[in-house]
This record gives sequence, C-alpha cells and structure tokens, in this order.
Amino acid sequence: MRGWFILLKKEYRMARTSAFVLLAMLIIAGLWVLYLNRGNMGIILAPASLLIIFGLFYPALFMLKSVYSELKNTPHLWLHCPQPAWMLLSAKLVMAVGVMLAILAVDAVFVYTIIFSTPEINAMGKTGISAGNLALFVTEVGVYVTIAIIGVSIYMAAWSSLMAVATVGSRHVLGRFNWLAGLGVFLIATWGMGKLHSSWLYKTLTKWGGFKIKLLSLNKVLPAAANDNPFGGLELYAGEIFAILIATVSIFALSSWLIDNKVEV
Repeated sequence: MRGWFILLKKEYRMARTSAFVLLAMLIIAGLWVLYLNRGNMGIILAPASLLIIFGLFYPALFMLKSVYSELKNTPHLWLHCPQPAWMLLSAKLVMAVGVMLAILAVDAVFVYTIIFSTPEINAMGKTGISAGNLALFVTEVGVYVTIAIIGVSIYMAAWSSLMAVATVGSRHVLGRFNWLAGLGVFLIATWGMGKLHSSWLYKTLTKWGGFKIKLLSLNKVLPAAANDNPFGGLELYAGEIFAILIATVSIFALSSWLIDNKVEV
C-alpha cells in the first residue's frame, strides 16, 4: 500500500494546481452570481444544477485527459514503473473523485446559502414549509444524489480510461487513425451498452433485489406528495447495481491489463 500512496501523492502534486484554480473560479463565479441576483436568489438554482452535471462528468474527463496524456507523452514512466497499472489508474481515480466531491461541496454551500437567504423561502414558513424543513429535504436528497453521482461518475471514468488506453495502445497498428479505437470504445459504452440495457436478457438477469428509497423529509415539505409523488418511493434493483459494479471493475481491469501487456513505447 505504501507504493500506492506514493502514486497518490504524485497525482496530487500534478493535479493540485489545476484543481485549486478550478475550485477558486467556481467560488468566485458563485459569489458573483449571488451578488448579481441578491434580489432574486432562486434563479441561482439553475447554475447550481449545471454545476452538479459538471461534477458528474469531471472524473471521466480527468481520466481521459490524464491517462491519454501520460501514455502518449511519457509512456516509459508507466511501462517501467514497478507498480502495476491498476495502482496507477486507481490513484488517478481517487484524485478525480476527490476533486468532484469538492465541486459538489462548493455547490452545496451555495444551495444552502440560497435556502436560508431567500425572502420568499423564509416567507413560506407561514404555510408550514420553513427554510429548515427545506434544508432537511435538500440534505436527504443530496445524500442520495451524491451516492448516485459517485457510482455513475466512476463507471464513466472506467470507460474514458479504456478509451485513452485503446487510443494510445493502437497507434502502432492504426497509425494516425488510432482515434478510431477510442471512437469504437465510445460507441460500445454508449450505443452498445444502451442496447444491452434494453435487452430482455439484461432485464431478466438484473431485475432482482428490488427496494424502494423513501424520502423521510418529504412529508415536511410537501405533505400531500408523500404518498402520491414517485419521489416518495423510488424503486431500485440490487441486480442492476451489482451489474454496474461488475462492469466497472471489469473495464478498469481490462485497461490495466492492456497497459501492462499491450501498450508499447
């Protein structure tokens, strides 16, 4: 594990400047938007939602850029590294997820600022919907959304890593058309997996272990919606979660194997 922590420190040193600059830009932009819309704070929920989407895709973009850049420009450092490729990839992934969580934390701070500083929300306390109850609801939803974002972002990061490895690893075979290998992986990850998820076989194998997520704080915000609203009981399947987990681990394992055995300097 000591070797893995060394790799993680290396990734931190390489990415910390860009990560801090990104977070500083997001904070400054958020404060500027808060200042410009201090009379109508509710409008800030739109860019806050966009920031969540950006955080969702950040690990995939980070892995694609980082893995591709290092394999293309300094492949000898990877191929002659005493540590296996899975350690290299996992160190990068941890760094990417850490930055993503920091982005989501910044977004959460601005959302809570909106909740407790918007006059319209405070005025709703007369109808039974106080800022405190709304914050409790947002916190509960935020926990579930964060867990989902972490899972989906790691899944997409696995595919983007494979895209980078396939592109660089095929340059001696495809030459300047090695980008076709990355495109092929992208098509498999999008169109191919979409076809698989809609197939009868996939649904048969994964539609087991169903359970519902009920928002306990929903009745404090929208009492009438606690029983009728679908968000009061979102149904998930353990089979689907298990399938995504297996696919993610398998894709990362394939990328690691290709780096250790097929990528050439």
